[in-house]
Amino acid sequence: DSNQNCNEICKNMKCNNTTPREYTTSGTSKRFSSKLSHWATGLVSINRKDLFDTYDFGVPMSDGADKQDVLLLYNERKAVPNERSLSRAAEYDGDIPHTTAKEATENCDSMSVVFIKNPDSRKIGQCVALVGGQYQGYHVQRWQRLIGEGPKGKTDRSAPLRVTSRMTNGAGYDEFLLPKKELVEKHQGIMKTYFTYLTKIREDLDAILKKIAVNNSVVVMTVNKGQSDLLMNFACSARARGFSLGNVLVFPTDIFSKDLAEGLGLATFYSHELMEHVPERDSKRYGDGTFGAIMMAKVICVHLVNDLGYDLLFQDVDISWYKNPFDFFHSAENSGFDMYFQDDGNRQQRFAPYSANSGFYFVRSNDRSKVLFRSMMYAGDLIFAARSHQQVLVQFLAEHNSLSGLRVKVLSRDDSEFPSGYHYNMRKDYMKQMVRGDKTPYVFHMCWTLNRDDKVAYMKQMGMWYLKDNCVGRKAASLGDINTACCSAEPIIECFYKDKASIIPCKDSPQKDKGSPSFW
Repeated sequence: DSNQNCNEICKNMKCNNTTPREYTTSGTSKRFSSKLSHWATGLVSINRKDLFDTYDFGVPMSDGADKQDVLLLYNERKAVPNERSLSRAAEYDGDIPHTTAKEATENCDSMSVVFIKNPDSRKIGQCVALVGGQYQGYHVQRWQRLIGEGPKGKTDRSAPLRVTSRMTNGAGYDEFLLPKKELVEKHQGIMKTYFTYLTKIREDLDAILKKIAVNNSVVVMTVNKGQSDLLMNFACSARARGFSLGNVLVFPTDIFSKDLAEGLGLATFYSHELMEHVPERDSKRYGDGTFGAIMMAKVICVHLVNDLGYDLLFQDVDISWYKNPFDFFHSAENSGFDMYFQDDGNRQQRFAPYSANSGFYFVRSNDRSKVLFRSMMYAGDLIFAARSHQQVLVQFLAEHNSLSGLRVKVLSRDDSEFPSGYHYNMRKDYMKQMVRGDKTPYVFHMCWTLNRDDKVAYMKQMGMWYLKDNCVGRKAASLGDINTACCSAEPIIECFYKDKASIIPCKDSPQKDKGSPSFW
């Protein structure tokens, strides 16, 4: 019937649930006094989910959006909605009128959006000052009551408010680490080498990219000897599942990894001069010095490919493909953003506002993305200081979103298409759906792990491991035909921990996390 048809149309069009109504106000005085009316003339509230459904800001939508509202301020009367009772209710004293995002913004020729959340409501009371009449600003100044500086800072309510880093947490600790002289000089050395060899590097790299690119797109990876078995597993598992790897380009940081990648039939680009700062060993843990050096290697390879005009999917080596990710990124419905990132899942202050995972993302090559990655190249000292390029990249994403209009989209952790170690460690419900076959993601990224050993154990439990043990750590020359000698046609499944997700019951295995119940 007609009602059923209307409901079906509404469902497909993501209609919001706000029922149109007549707006009333008992106020006879303007909501904002003459001292405020030069920049604020009206105010409405909008459901946060409705606003995010209407305008895709690219940031992941936080929990509880359907039960929370957004305040929308109108700077001029010409911006208020057309409906007369709503317009009057917005401008005059009384309850703040509530309406839909579409109606609320129908006369907004521009809209400035500020995301606000107290970084630690248990420790600090936060105030927000909206300053009208000033020269337009596009950054938020952060003031906090602190004693001490940087990592020695401490919140003290008796101290005066003073300007601080936006990465200062509720306790007063500043997570933005400034680079020391030796790190600045290390980065300067890399940049000197980069500019010395740049012309030849670009020529040689472009020749390779022209041969392997599919629809002007390539997969970019980098690896050192310490993580070479993870690269081998990616290639083995992808081919076992029927994926072509013809447009994969590996940037090895050492000859050992180069020979293995080429033995697997993958295209490589190796520059000893650019990669000699990267140790061969695996990082012992997330964020150590080796980890930081590898992060700079990731920036170099992405920048070079992006700057040559190729779209790219950058991914870490601890990833398994279940569906071709290019089918997602090349689809018409996902063509509206310059960059797509997997949601890291971590909501620490230093990753705000995007929480973008720097180990899996898609980049369209254009002037906006090229400026971003050139800036990242010049920020190597910050990357070495942070021992991670994720923190620096997220801040640059926010800056370039504001500066050049770079369109950034983070694929929310609440969606099921691109799960990661966040889901493995924090979302047992999702992992059970995946084990049952109810969820088939495009990829699974085994991040959120302490080190390589944990990655391998978790991947073996989940049926993501296809590399034979006798091939780990060996030189390519000793393996013969690597794909035949080292790659299993079926997953190599092994139990390690009973409290971690697994595709077979691991009830007799030891516990990984104290107090954690068995997965099965």
